[in-house]
Amino acid sequence: MNNKLFDKTIEHVINYLNESIFFEKYSKYPGILQNMESRIKIITLIIFIIGSVLSKNILTLIVFNLIALILAYLSKIPLLQYLKRVYFFIPIFAGIIAIPVMFNLMTPGKDLIIILDSPHISITYEGVVYAITFTLRVATCVSFAVLIPITTQWNRVTSAMNKLGVPDVVITITNLAYRYIFLLLNFVLDMMHSRKSRVVNKLDMVESWKEAGKAIGALFVKTYEMGEDVYYAMLSRGYNGEIKHIYREQIEIKDILFLLFSIITTVSLVLFDRGIL
Repeated sequence: MNNKLFDKTIEHVINYLNESIFFEKYSKYPGILQNMESRIKIITLIIFIIGSVLSKNILTLIVFNLIALILAYLSKIPLLQYLKRVYFFIPIFAGIIAIPVMFNLMTPGKDLIIILDSPHISITYEGVVYAITFTLRVATCVSFAVLIPITTQWNRVTSAMNKLGVPDVVITITNLAYRYIFLLLNFVLDMMHSRKSRVVNKLDMVESWKEAGKAIGALFVKTYEMGEDVYYAMLSRGYNGEIKHIYREQIEIKDILFLLFSIITTVSLVLFDRGIL
């Protein structure tokens, strides 16, 4: 087989595992968000996300984005790594989705670039503004959402979710998905290395995709079997759908002040965005 498929798969799996471990260490740093009570932290970041969703002005979204960057900097997260994680896929994908909106067929307005005269097809000013606003809004929401797992250990995230009233079944699903995705990635890595070690001749594109299909099928079967085994193991240990969390964090004055700051800032920016303030 043209070994590029195996090589790329192995490379991406290793990069994902390394990146996840690399970012996990920042949850133990003495930064501003790391020192916040987990429930308050999640609530404040969700407030900022809601404010970003409600904002329609590019300037307001830039301010929200700057707040996220400042929080990342004060939490001792390298900004270059943070920006790479935030803007790598989702905002770019959102920008691609927003491309059709720039044309006059979907967003009539003032022509910026005329592509065809007859029929009249052009890129409008209003369409470009809308596409930029949409992409920036997605990037801003992602920038706040990413701060939660980077600055908080996963067990604290799930415990805080439990204290906030999130159903146990949701917490169980997210817990299992988070913990076993790394196990499955290691299984993929072993499978790719094993398969690559047995490849002698290069295969054409059709054969390579057949091998990829077999790998995907094997991974699906392995995932299903693992899910069954884990569930029965949980039942044998007395699992009845209820999760017990040990939560020792206490809300302090600094947490309340941070919550008030987020509320006041978000409300002020949204009112400014709507022209009320």
